[in-house]
Amino acid sequence: MKTFDEITFDFEQCRAQFDEFRMLLEDKDELAEAADVLPFFRTRLQLSALLGMFNPRIALADRVAYEFDIFGDFKCDWAVGEWDRGSYCFIEFENAEKNSIFEKKGTKATKEWGQRFDHGFSQIVDWCHKLHDRARSDDFLARFGKHSINYEAVLVIGRDQHLDAGERARLNWRSEYVVVNSKKVHCMTFDQLLSQLSTRLGTLSMTPTPLKPVEPPKAVGPTLEIAKQAEPPPLPPPAPQA
Repeated sequence: MKTFDEITFDFEQCRAQFDEFRMLLEDKDELAEAADVLPFFRTRLQLSALLGMFNPRIALADRVAYEFDIFGDFKCDWAVGEWDRGSYCFIEFENAEKNSIFEKKGTKATKEWGQRFDHGFSQIVDWCHKLHDRARSDDFLARFGKHSINYEAVLVIGRDQHLDAGERARLNWRSEYVVVNSKKVHCMTFDQLLSQLSTRLGTLSMTPTPLKPVEPPKAVGPTLEIAKQAEPPPLPPPAPQA
């Protein structure tokens, strides 16, 4: 999909789709990217729109696209954005198997970064390169409506239960400190994604529906106070006749 679809965020639908995501993780210990993850999110656009939360410049996403074509060479699983702000979030999903994030190689006691993790992270590196290279081009303007955008990238892979404490610390450190083109790449498990989506929904549930600011009435003359000041002083009573 080379263009975005417009979407209007619906909190109740999103919350229902979040519950379905929670049940998916409860039912399955492992997830396949092509068979489980991608079909799930393609039919749950409201939940997909909520993924824009990872770009703090997005208030409520109003654009979504799956398998978004990044200038013909690469594509990301999901792109979410807020059109007028020029703010976007690009998401790469990988599978959730025991060796998705770390895998044992040789006789080393410490596991190395898994092949699927390296593949997903390398995809994001290529996106950043291409977005940087094509910025301010006519193609860029056609896709995003602007010559320049701000964006964040997310890699979702693996499950919490497949990691020990040390491996969780390594994943969190990489997510926090490793940057690509000055941008942090949010790396997380599907369980961490569930937790962050839950927090975001909780925040939205306590946020009143934004109201349009009430414009003050246009002045058609001096204000009452100014009008009072502009009134001439009262005339003195007439002098009594002799």
